[in-house]
Amino acid sequence: MDWKRSRVMENKTKRQLYERIETQMTGRPVRELDLELFCARSLAEKLDISRNLASQYLNELFYEGKLIKIGAHPTCFLARSALENDGFASVYDNAEDLWNQADQLQEKRSVFSDLIGGNGSLHYAIEQCKAAMNYPGSGLAVLLHGPTGSGKSLLAAKLYDYCVQRGLIGSEGKLITVNCAEYSDNPDFFLTSLFGYTKGAYTGAEKDSEGLLALADKGMLFLDEIHSLTPECQEKLFLFMDKGVYHRVGDNQKWLASTVRFVFATTENPDQALLKTLFRRIPIVIQIPALKERPLTEKRELIRYILETEQTKFKMPVRISESAYRLLEQHEFRHNIGELKNDIQVGMAGAYMKAIKNASPTLDLHISDLPSGLVRNPLRNPLMDQGSVSRLLPLGELLPRGGGESRYLLFYQAAMQNYERFQKHELSLDTFLATTTLQLEQYVDFLFFNNENFSSPQEEIVQSLLANINRLLNKKYGMPELSNNEIKILARYFTDLLQNEPISAVELRRRGRSISDFQETLKTVNPKLVSIANEILPLLQTGLNLPLGAFEEITTTLFFLYFNRGYQPAPIPVVIMAHGYSIASGIAELANQLLHQNIFTAIDMPVESHFETITNKLKQYLSEIRNCHEIIVMVDMGSLEGIQKYIDQTADLDIGIINNVTTKLALDVGAMIMEGDSLETILEQAKQRSLPNYVIIKNRVRPKAILTVCSSGIGIAGKIAALVENSFPKKMDLTVIPIAADTLQHRQASGIFDKYNVILILGTLNLKPQGIPFISIEDIINQSDSWVLKEKLGMLMNDEELTVFTQNMVRNFSLDNLIDYLTILNPEKIIVYVEEILEQIQKRLEFTLSNNILIGLYLHISCLIERLIIDKRFVYYLNLEKFEAEHGDFIAMIREVFGRVCRAYNVVIPTAEIGYLYNYIVQGKSVEKQVECVEESKSELMESVGFTE
Repeated sequence: MDWKRSRVMENKTKRQLYERIETQMTGRPVRELDLELFCARSLAEKLDISRNLASQYLNELFYEGKLIKIGAHPTCFLARSALENDGFASVYDNAEDLWNQADQLQEKRSVFSDLIGGNGSLHYAIEQCKAAMNYPGSGLAVLLHGPTGSGKSLLAAKLYDYCVQRGLIGSEGKLITVNCAEYSDNPDFFLTSLFGYTKGAYTGAEKDSEGLLALADKGMLFLDEIHSLTPECQEKLFLFMDKGVYHRVGDNQKWLASTVRFVFATTENPDQALLKTLFRRIPIVIQIPALKERPLTEKRELIRYILETEQTKFKMPVRISESAYRLLEQHEFRHNIGELKNDIQVGMAGAYMKAIKNASPTLDLHISDLPSGLVRNPLRNPLMDQGSVSRLLPLGELLPRGGGESRYLLFYQAAMQNYERFQKHELSLDTFLATTTLQLEQYVDFLFFNNENFSSPQEEIVQSLLANINRLLNKKYGMPELSNNEIKILARYFTDLLQNEPISAVELRRRGRSISDFQETLKTVNPKLVSIANEILPLLQTGLNLPLGAFEEITTTLFFLYFNRGYQPAPIPVVIMAHGYSIASGIAELANQLLHQNIFTAIDMPVESHFETITNKLKQYLSEIRNCHEIIVMVDMGSLEGIQKYIDQTADLDIGIINNVTTKLALDVGAMIMEGDSLETILEQAKQRSLPNYVIIKNRVRPKAILTVCSSGIGIAGKIAALVENSFPKKMDLTVIPIAADTLQHRQASGIFDKYNVILILGTLNLKPQGIPFISIEDIINQSDSWVLKEKLGMLMNDEELTVFTQNMVRNFSLDNLIDYLTILNPEKIIVYVEEILEQIQKRLEFTLSNNILIGLYLHISCLIERLIIDKRFVYYLNLEKFEAEHGDFIAMIREVFGRVCRAYNVVIPTAEIGYLYNYIVQGKSVEKQVECVEESKSELMESVGFTE
């Protein structure tokens, strides 16, 4: 245990050290920091630890990427999370280099830099916006197309700020925002608002008035919900955009001019919602993704940002339970960021009231504080444990804004450290290349499998450009064309460069000599691939307007080395052909990687490609094979299965064709080739191994159900089911099913248990079904097993709703009984009066009656009213005079609460009847207390003699 305790203490001290650095930096620009406060000696003194231990922890935090190092004397460390900008390098030779870069980053800081997704899902949209705004003159009109709440209005405001920052809009230029939906039913009002009007243009126009075009002159006009405008309004808007001049309404003589930058927004398909003339006048349409289409990391950043904003409003620390946080990040918000923000604000309002009530120093947001529509959706994380419901996370523990260094920068640091170790002769050339290739492979996995960050039109453009370059290189160098997957990896690499800050000039200057040596080393390894990389980069630099330097050349060369990694050639090569953009490539690359041998080559067959094109590719491949007499072609389906008709006379080869290719079958074939099996054996074994197996996984997410059972038969069980359903306080995602007792007892209800997730059985007969709790109707009414109800229905109802459910059960059970007792009164009508009477009695007497007493009173009072209507004779009550003398207040109260029902049925409650009510209510309450005391005494006695159940 000592070493565990020691480890915990180390982690605690290390965390305190990091927090100390963060605290000393918070809110201060880099140039104002006293760097000596961030050296090992100073920090060790503050934390009362040895200088060596402080130095050890500082270096560990540096290698974890949490600190940057300034190589001054003494060496200083700063927390990356506390720096005011992203883009800082990991190491600086001196403070001057750090300060210079801080100044450069501050100058480069764009109005879009704090926009969540600015370097991710919104990056391409922002670049399109910038291009439109920088177009000579008044820029190009932009249409933002995206669903409600996706951030179109915010992006429009950022565009205005960008234009002001760039000097494209002067200080006199304004941003005028118009919601066109307000004018959908009044097009004339829109035209007068847009163009202005002259005196007398319409009734009430008492003077000339400028319109929105005049107000937005030399500025920006943002027209939201543009699809709401009538065709007439759209046509008038188009005419202004086309000519740049307009008339005020009521004046067809005088032309006015306005220089306006237009930004439009719509949630509808612009092809269908806008006039063709207007749509043609908007050259740039920008897609704004829905929240569900954005990366999870961005959604987490949005959650944290909204919570931090709310924390500022409430001026108290905010914490969120882990379960609430997971629910927010997993829920699909139909109205996007707007709905996410609203739901958090609703939750914060409820949490704030609880904090005030409990005098809590923190505002704690739990899952129960969130709107019911959100909470009703179950968490999709099967690993969510009970502790996560109550575990509270400070906002500092949520995903930090910015998310740290990019994967490319991490690869750069690792590759350069490897090369510097190679230069010091700590690694051989082979070990250096193998280690670097392994790290590149990890970067490739990130690029290929992380679809969150790369699904954008930008990637499609890069991919198309690379496909053209690929064909050129094939013709010039005679090298095999890259597969679709390899093109995709390169496209994502260059997209990653576009979306992230480049390696800093300070860092490149610091390692300039090592980078040059790295290039020279790669030339000795494979000069041809270095030449290819040198030829690709200028084409991409021009096509993408992307600065590419020496290390990008190194990385591109390493990619080609990785694609052509030296697996031993196979004795029987295999060609995989499959429909789909990169199905064949994916199977071939994975199989080669797992078998560590270059056995498989891929020919992808996009769905729209011609069969002749594919067969020609295969013929060309077969004609280029050397020193090989056997080959296997694996195809997937359809027309490819008959491909032997086109290739059997093509080459001097024995060709085996296998259909229904899968990754598993490819691995089996590859393994047999490596074991030296003959072509016939491989084909025969492949036939046997390709037989499919199957498993049926029955639906495990079954709808929840409650069964009702009664010894009297299915009829009464059905009445109980109806009673339960009518008692629910709201519409429930729950089915109530009546079932016969013998059916349940003899296990003949397996179909129900297969179809439904039975959470509870209610009724009058406990058959002790295995694994499913039973509650009798009597226990619900007596509230004997309330904990079982709460456990099973707690995810469907809150505490207040459970209480209402129990009360409704009492009421409906009483109503069901009344039907048998009453002869002339409508039970449903009388029970409303009785319910009101009982509520008032409990309120006046300031105590709550048990459900047993309530049921009795429902029956007693209802029958009392009917008896008074039918039979006006008075009942006898012993010692009536004494009762009247001693309990006048009770008598007056009863007459008052019975007032409405007495007037309705024209009856009077005799004092004798009030006496019996007194006995029923007050003495019944007394008996309850006596029973409780007896039970407590019994429990104490049993415990005192050492008996426990």
